[in-house]
Amino acid sequence: MKANAFVAVSLGLLMAGAANANEPGYGQVAFSVVEGKSAQEVFKPDTPEIVLHVQLVDVTAGETLGATWVAEKTAAAPPNYKIDSIEAPATDTDEFSFSLSKPDSGWPAGEYRVDLTIHGKFAKSAHFTVTQ
Repeated sequence: MKANAFVAVSLGLLMAGAANANEPGYGQVAFSVVEGKSAQEVFKPDTPEIVLHVQLVDVTAGETLGATWVAEKTAAAPPNYKIDSIEAPATDTDEFSFSLSKPDSGWPAGEYRVDLTIHGKFAKSAHFTVTQ
């Protein structure tokens, strides 16, 4: 999985959350198939890569951002199965992206989430679905 600086585009608000004043957190989050494309919450099993774009709130460069990709409910794995996780340092922008490539046999249909952390502390979850 790779983490890239988010290309500034208008993706629309899928989920919003506000961190306490001066406490680092995540604001708007949006999924897409590639950086800079329209936001979506539903993907097909053959989607090559799913990208999660996040807005950073009161996060300074170098702070540790984390994303854990979880299969909440699919026929291919037990409930809340951890697929992958990554930690990466924040850059000097207020946006960031995490991505996960398609499994070899495709994305199993079902419900997924990405748990976001800052310095290992849970901050927010974002949800998406894979359908046939």
